[in-house]
Amino acid sequence: MATPTLSEMFHRVCNRDGQTRVGRTVEIFGWLDLVLGLIILIAPALVELLLSLPAYTVQSENYLRLAGLLVAGLGTLYVVSGRLSSQKFAFASLLDRPLVPAIMAILWYRDILPGSLALAFSVIDFGGFLWTLSAWRAAARGTEGAGHPPFRAVAGFFGFVSGVVRNARTFHPDGRTFRGPARSLQPSDPGLARAAAKLAGGTILLRIGMGLMKRGWPRWLADLVPDAPSIATRFYSATGPGEVRVDRHPGEDLDLLCTAGGDRLWKLLVNLATGGRMFGLRKFDYFPNVYFAQVPYRVDDGQLDVWIRFVPDFGPSDSTPASPSDGVAREERLTQAVARHTVIRIEAQPVTGARKPFVPIAEMRLEEEIRIDQEALHFDPVAGRGFVPHGFLTDLRRSVYPASVQSRPASEQERARRENESFVKRLARYLRQTPAPVLEGVVSPVPRWRRWRRAACLLVLAMALFSGLYLAVRLTSDHPVDYAADVDHFKHGSTGGERMSGFPYWIWAALPELFPEYLPDKTAGRGYASFGLIYEPGTDPRYDLPVGMSRRNVQGIDRVFLNCAVCHTGTVRDAPGAPPRVIAGMPANTFDLGAFTQFLMDISLSEKFSAPLLLAQIRKMEDTPHREVVKRDDLLNRLLLRYLAVSLMRDRLLMIRERLLFIDPKSAGPGRVDTFNNPKALLNFPMRYADPKELHGNVDFPSVWNQGPRKGMQLHWDGNNTSVDERNLSAAFGTGAYPPTLDAERVLRTAKYLETAQPPPYPYHIDQTLAAHGARLYARYCASCHGTREPPFRHNPAQADEYVGTVVPIDRIGTDRHRLDSYTWTLAVNQGALYAGYEKDWGFTAPYPQRFTHFRKTFGYANAPLDGIWLRAPYLHNGSVPNLRELLKPAAARTKIFYRGGDVYDPVNVGFVWNLPAENGRALFRFDTTRPGNGNGGHEGPAYGTDLTPEQKQALLEYLKTF
Repeated sequence: MATPTLSEMFHRVCNRDGQTRVGRTVEIFGWLDLVLGLIILIAPALVELLLSLPAYTVQSENYLRLAGLLVAGLGTLYVVSGRLSSQKFAFASLLDRPLVPAIMAILWYRDILPGSLALAFSVIDFGGFLWTLSAWRAAARGTEGAGHPPFRAVAGFFGFVSGVVRNARTFHPDGRTFRGPARSLQPSDPGLARAAAKLAGGTILLRIGMGLMKRGWPRWLADLVPDAPSIATRFYSATGPGEVRVDRHPGEDLDLLCTAGGDRLWKLLVNLATGGRMFGLRKFDYFPNVYFAQVPYRVDDGQLDVWIRFVPDFGPSDSTPASPSDGVAREERLTQAVARHTVIRIEAQPVTGARKPFVPIAEMRLEEEIRIDQEALHFDPVAGRGFVPHGFLTDLRRSVYPASVQSRPASEQERARRENESFVKRLARYLRQTPAPVLEGVVSPVPRWRRWRRAACLLVLAMALFSGLYLAVRLTSDHPVDYAADVDHFKHGSTGGERMSGFPYWIWAALPELFPEYLPDKTAGRGYASFGLIYEPGTDPRYDLPVGMSRRNVQGIDRVFLNCAVCHTGTVRDAPGAPPRVIAGMPANTFDLGAFTQFLMDISLSEKFSAPLLLAQIRKMEDTPHREVVKRDDLLNRLLLRYLAVSLMRDRLLMIRERLLFIDPKSAGPGRVDTFNNPKALLNFPMRYADPKELHGNVDFPSVWNQGPRKGMQLHWDGNNTSVDERNLSAAFGTGAYPPTLDAERVLRTAKYLETAQPPPYPYHIDQTLAAHGARLYARYCASCHGTREPPFRHNPAQADEYVGTVVPIDRIGTDRHRLDSYTWTLAVNQGALYAGYEKDWGFTAPYPQRFTHFRKTFGYANAPLDGIWLRAPYLHNGSVPNLRELLKPAAARTKIFYRGGDVYDPVNVGFVWNLPAENGRALFRFDTTRPGNGNGGHEGPAYGTDLTPEQKQALLEYLKTF
């Protein structure tokens, strides 16, 4: 064989002379590789952003460019070989490309190649392999030219469904068959009259049925699923009396297929997808529907282009029975229609006259119902009797219909036999089949520019469908981070608050770095540690989440927010500089929620709170080497942050700031919160009109151990609720978990853990002799109000002098009344509407969610059990007494000013060190008991042990250490 000249080869490359389908698949695969390689070569940063790759150094970026160069070179080789239809190269590629996914997996496993890039290469290579393999098999069977490749793919799919999955037609699988005459209605238009004449004078065969196979379905389900009736007709000239023509005679016979539910296919699909209620569709009655052919027809030797529809005429309205309401009644009415010889009109409308009415041109009459083999009967919507269908759907049908016929059973007996076959046997038969031939007819001529436009439209449609599917999956994603251990779940598990209130993780991480001037210590690089949030050993406060923060991926964005532990986990140190012990369930003694709130309010007013500056800070933090907590944001997240999320977040912070202006967040200090004034703001109370005595409600965070024994007690400091479940749901509002966002399963897990959670034992020395004496003093002075040392803290039933978990009137206890006054009757009434709709009477019997019914206004403070009392300093409801020793003093002798927020323990006085303004380099909060809401009076006198001798007080303290 003579070697062609280089010019001849270039000519073949440029003009694709004689290119086979196999060669075309190789070429297109080459173009994909070439484009991907060039993108990697020219814009590695774009690839890094699109595939969420880790930040690269300059050297690693150059390696990525080299990989792009190699991929582009390989793609060029495939393009040239494909244009030359090199069979040997195509065969070699079939051996090579299946190895790529395995190689990519090894490179990914060895951390040589990022997973997203390995996946991209694997999908492209293996997809190209399958396409080339399919083309090779088609060429080997001599069916390479049998229809367009996309049509062959669709035909193969429907053949698979018909022959393997359903063992019947894909659509319109069953129906009833009728025979009757047709006659022309002599339309005034000459062209339509000539077309109608070709329909008249012969016999018609009709099959009327529904679109979906529902054989074997429960009747209620079959009636529920949307469906569309259809009418298939065959016009033929019988060669003898009673002939039923099961097989179409090409050219002589005409098959018309019409379906109710929309005059265009896309309308029908939308109608069914949305429940089948549009365009007059009646699935339980064949006769009110109008049936459309979905494709245009050329008639009168191509002079007219028309749309065809069928319009049934059941008869005069006065004789028409009530419309059926189920499938059985629908079939009964069809039987009545045959008995009445109901007429079905055939109407036509010019394609160019969308506003013109349909013109009746002929009619068919249901003469008799006949019984034939439904599997042997199939309709081919191609040209016949001068009616020539055309367009995209017709070209598609020419490939799909014969593929379905070839794959499915040829008779009812065969269909019954195949019903007992296994899926594997059906699949093996399908794979042995050669591709079905295309039905006769001329493919609609399409100009070259229209082919390109069609290809572009299909590409845009495919991208839109892919994007829609991707967004549907992404925007409905909701994946919290879960933990195996219950204590870890308590410290970091989600309550659902991230769904609506969560910060995007990277914004959360960037805020203290971008706004250090608003931090208490004005120092960047320490995360939120200056607010007293707890970072466990080995974590990086710039990136890791502190205790009391949870994370959840919602709609593709990692979001973080507070959980229960932020207020109910604290730390204890034995000495300044000693490592802290993190204790779950104790009050958050170091966390300054007020200062954290003030920080968010202040930054919302800063001009630096803008998308460009925040994104620049985020990018800087992403590029800084660190242990990865959350992957860097992908392109969509960056766009959302830049153009939506940052502005929405700032607007929301400004709104909250406006509502909370009546509260001074800085007045609370560490370990305290204004529990019920914040809800007033969120419930839109007009606080500018509120009684001034309501405005100071700061109290200590409580401990949350032993919640099981507390069921039925009066809870909260003022005992305003007796339901632990409602108390938990109410507290969950502070974590952003509202009725639409509450993660009931995970909140219940936390609640279950807290039912039996125990405080740790006192870790320092206890004088057991004194403690034994203190036990007797406790029984005399304290036990009636605070219960026993161990759960359940009280007797069952309660004894006459047992008041644990009940409210003591404010006049008797004498402590600061501001918190009591801040909780009003109006607020209690409004809280009764929370979770409205989740009523027990409506079937909501689970504890979460459930409408609030237990909130009440009280007139004092509740007696609480003293489990873990050594960790609950400072004392009284407002944290106004620094330690237990001071609590046993008369109010006049108690310290007026002290410092709180530290975690160095004072075992002598049983509390935290209180007389130092700073600890471990962090300024502590100066607590002034003369300010409103901070009073340290009350809980004094003979009944409260403040008149005991020093020795007795020491004995009582020793005993309280054992709790």
